[in-house]
Amino acid sequence: METKFDGQQEDERVLYTITPHPIAKQLAIARIVFLAVFFFVVLWVIGTIVPTAASLLQVIGLLLACILLSIGIWWNLTVYKKSKTFITDRRIIRFDVVSPFFMTKRALFWNEALKAKAYSPNLLYRTLKIGTIDVAPQLAEGEDVRVTDVYYFEDLANYIDKILFTFKNSPAEIATLKPFVPKGKGLRD
Repeated sequence: METKFDGQQEDERVLYTITPHPIAKQLAIARIVFLAVFFFVVLWVIGTIVPTAASLLQVIGLLLACILLSIGIWWNLTVYKKSKTFITDRRIIRFDVVSPFFMTKRALFWNEALKAKAYSPNLLYRTLKIGTIDVAPQLAEGEDVRVTDVYYFEDLANYIDKILFTFKNSPAEIATLKPFVPKGKGLRD
């Protein structure tokens, strides 16, 4: 099955599609649930301390928790479903949801790219092989393409470095690059 995306050029071949790791979505939803429960408990406790406004504060706490849960879960599901990054034989292009109505698109062509960096934000993510890839441009500082919550982030950064090396040293061989396979070392075909 061939992958298509908005703005894809003619004969542009998608080598890999990056989607956020499901654990990142689950952690984001867990944060929303924790925040909703926290606000509910705080307003409930304040209601028990101030008995004259107890019922009003408890109703406000329940409504606030329900609104926060429904909007927060909907938003996180939307963001994690629609956010994608495509690595092609010509560029890396990232689509991010910034509001319920708009998506941003950031592309960096391989002739403009300098290097790819990979790092993990914490020990848990490193253990799960989840991290961030940062593709830096040659000239424009602050115009990096940063992709978070990437599974096999170090291997994918090495793959991007391989694309950059091939593109700069023997561009004709770009057409022969195989797509990235997100599997452990020795398990890729």
